[in-house]
Amino acid sequence: MKDNFDLAVNAVLAHEGSYVEDPDDPGGATKYGISSRAYPDVDIENLSVEDAKDIYLNDYWRKLRCDELPSGLDLLVFDAAVNQGPGAAATILQQAVGAKVDGIIGPQTLSYTQTADTVNVIREIVAMRGAKYGNIATFPRFGLGWMRRLIYMHQMAMELQS
Repeated sequence: MKDNFDLAVNAVLAHEGSYVEDPDDPGGATKYGISSRAYPDVDIENLSVEDAKDIYLNDYWRKLRCDELPSGLDLLVFDAAVNQGPGAAATILQQAVGAKVDGIIGPQTLSYTQTADTVNVIREIVAMRGAKYGNIATFPRFGLGWMRRLIYMHQMAMELQS
């Protein structure tokens, strides 16, 4: 598969801004989408873009085997991992392709992604992500931003298909 990491991480960073510590955000202090809840040993306030990209490459992109996913799915799965957690991203992908749901992207899940209709899988992932957002208690506060981001990522994923 084509390496789309730079494109994907730049798309994520376009939606994940500078340092914020919103009391309504259960992730706590966050910068570039990296939260103190997920990374308690990282100095979030002084996190550099390059360090954030290293975290994304190693803990999200590689962990979810995005280089092995079809173009478009790689972006969407990566963004889901950043915004909804790696386990949720893997589970959503597995549900969308009809693989056994275990939260780990392994050979079976990858095989299913290679034989599935990628456009339909992209649509299914977008729908499932949107439904998950609607069930989060903070949806009234953050939902519009999440949905804007999801629409943007959906559009980008579809463009990577053409």
